Amino acid sequence: MKKIDLKHQPSNWILQQIKKIDFKKKSIDVLDFASGFGRHSIQMSKEGNFVTAIDRDQEKLNYYKHIKNIETICFDLEIDQIWPLKKNFYDLVIVTNYLYRPRINEIGKLVREEGYILYETFSEGNEKYGSPKSSKFLLKDRELIDIFQDEFEIINYFNGSVEEPIKKIIQRCTLKKKTVK
Repeated sequence: MKKIDLKHQPSNWILQQIKKIDFKKKSIDVLDFASGFGRHSIQMSKEGNFVTAIDRDQEKLNYYKHIKNIETICFDLEIDQIWPLKKNFYDLVIVTNYLYRPRINEIGKLVREEGYILYETFSEGNEKYGSPKSSKFLLKDRELIDIFQDEFEIINYFNGSVEEPIKKIIQRCTLKKKTVK
């Protein structure tokens, strides 16, 4: 079994944001979008939540598919097919280190009313510190706000430099789906 290194530990920012949210129920339905080695899926399942982990790499999913309360789905999120995910179902969608603009709006449709998206990925300026370097994979300043502001309340937003676990330029956004009136 592959040993998980520091970069596969849950994001401290993600964990801090989750602690701030009052979900009003003991167990929540979580989607770990482009889940990789499951650093957030594993953590959320340990806390008694029901997790759907989706990634295109079956080898990575095999690492944690046996863990209680985790359903893994091997699927390439960038192909032109309907995602095998439930719309308006998840209390929390976690997206880290992933950006595919052609379908980013669809992420919001997966979140139930008053549910949350925690989004943390690379932003412009990161190219001087390492991968990714292509603008295709780097958010523009306020891009997450611009994408989600019609359907979501912006709870927390950051765009800038961080030092841990490595120096990088990132954008972070906590979004809460608005109630439909």
